[in-house]
Amino acid sequence: MAFLSFGSKKGKVQKMLEESQFDLLLEDAVKNKKIREALFELLSSNNPGIVGDALLTITNLVESNPDVVKGGHFNEDTFKKILGLIESRNPYVRENAMTLAYAVVKTYLDLLNKYRAWIVDELGKQLETGDKNQKGFALMIIGELGLSELSDKVREFVDVEDKVILPFEGKKWVKLGDIAKEALEKL
Repeated sequence: MAFLSFGSKKGKVQKMLEESQFDLLLEDAVKNKKIREALFELLSSNNPGIVGDALLTITNLVESNPDVVKGGHFNEDTFKKILGLIESRNPYVRENAMTLAYAVVKTYLDLLNKYRAWIVDELGKQLETGDKNQKGFALMIIGELGLSELSDKVREFVDVEDKVILPFEGKKWVKLGDIAKEALEKL
């Protein structure tokens, strides 16, 4: 009866996430646009475990099959949603949102240039209002994207001794000032 499957696959995808069927879900997502759409829909779930798992699965999809996801899945609203999830109080959601945002930056740099103005605004706000880990992440992304518009704000962090823990290799217990210096080198 597969030919009669209309509408969202959100329930099916949520069940797969709940049952930790990540490999199977990843395979299905590569083949089926509705599965991919459901993953993005689940970023709005009230269950932080589901949101974190959806973020993780999308990250794996971006890293393993970037062309499959690039099309209609990443737009301004999606980027705003992911950046908003970086502010989550739940560490699983926050860290997976950072990981996905970083994967998107590394993979779809050309696509992000269309959204440069609001990305500059959003990261500028994170530098002002975010916690130290969010500020560290914003500094990393500013460097990766070459957002020279924010270089003055980045310089303000060069002497900051606070240490941050980010979900990336070599970014655990690193001084915020060191991340700022690294970002400035890229600007």
